[in-house]
Amino acid sequence: MTAEAAQAPFRRGVGVHSLLNWGDLEPGQPDRYRRAPFAGPDYEVPDALLTAVARSGFDFVRLTVDPGPFLQLTGRDRDALDTHLVTVVRRLQGYGLGVVVDLHGNTQVPAYDPQRVIASADSALFRAYVAFVGRTARLLSGLKIPRLAFELMNEPPYGYDPESRRRWQGMIETLHAAARAEAPDLLLILTGSHGGDRQGLLDLDPTPFRGSAVLYSFHHYEPHDFTHQGVPAEGLAGRYRQYLSGLPYPAASLPASMVQDTVRANITADTSLTAPARKLVEREAAEKVSAYLRTGLDRATITRDFDQVSAWAKRHGIGPERLFLGEFGATRSYDDHRAGDPVSYETWIRDVRSEAEARGFGWAIWALTGTGGMAIVSTDGGTTLDAGTLRALGLREADGVP
Repeated sequence: MTAEAAQAPFRRGVGVHSLLNWGDLEPGQPDRYRRAPFAGPDYEVPDALLTAVARSGFDFVRLTVDPGPFLQLTGRDRDALDTHLVTVVRRLQGYGLGVVVDLHGNTQVPAYDPQRVIASADSALFRAYVAFVGRTARLLSGLKIPRLAFELMNEPPYGYDPESRRRWQGMIETLHAAARAEAPDLLLILTGSHGGDRQGLLDLDPTPFRGSAVLYSFHHYEPHDFTHQGVPAEGLAGRYRQYLSGLPYPAASLPASMVQDTVRANITADTSLTAPARKLVEREAAEKVSAYLRTGLDRATITRDFDQVSAWAKRHGIGPERLFLGEFGATRSYDDHRAGDPVSYETWIRDVRSEAEARGFGWAIWALTGTGGMAIVSTDGGTTLDAGTLRALGLREADGVP
């Protein structure tokens, strides 16, 4: 299959992070996964919710897979993981949904922290990851499913300086070669470094992948202080963000004093803060809010960012259908989550989605369920999708879903 002939069947998607990620650990052993790490109620998505996803107009899911258990377990336990992955993929496809299998590491078990995986191209851990990529590509290719793609690594925590950008180029070429050797026709999804963002993609040289059936992914959460309002952080550094709420979009749509007053009130309401900590957080939050408002963030900002991606693709002879906005999203206010106001949230989601579609990019919003305030279910643990999010995505409410 040539890259030119490959038509990506992924246009409107949602990330599913709860089926094959953050695996269950052995009691009292924080570095050991259970033999069946993705079994139990914490790793289930109800049929009603998947039905709602399909009826709403999503055409695929981006299924995150934690590499840790696949790298640690051996023998029959390891084989069982492959069987379970296939079962999950087939279940999702049973709803008429395409599936992107996304290797999505986390820091739960330090030995498999993504930073360690890609610390060195010569390490035993990276070589094991390369072998895992090859094995999984062979497994997925053997399913002979047309609406299936394989994403080789999510958001590489790498490439923030010229030397590491150069090393990542070599690593993604190695990963691509391993997958392609085992699966000549499987659609692969590649990413740049720099956390998989727009800059990382712009730094990627796609020349070695010419003629291969690939999509090129980037993520968009810019600026983080808007998209991650209310998300707690550890320690005082960055702690200000958990007190952010009501940041407007467009940034100039509310008076600065009103925005600052809202954030200051959030800090005042936290009686757990000591006086010195409160002073520090108030100062940092005020500075960050002012900095955000000065950005003048609006749709024109998103347009300029996405134009850079389109220009990169055009320079390299890459069609727009091969560009993939693999993640975007923002926190919203629901349940116990305090974040942006509904109008700003919906407007930002709509603008990002619209700008992606105007250029022919496929997209996947983050995420169907999960903690932190970015879930698109109407309430945590629910099976109804948030009406405002669907509206912003140009989708429909799934009427009649129980």
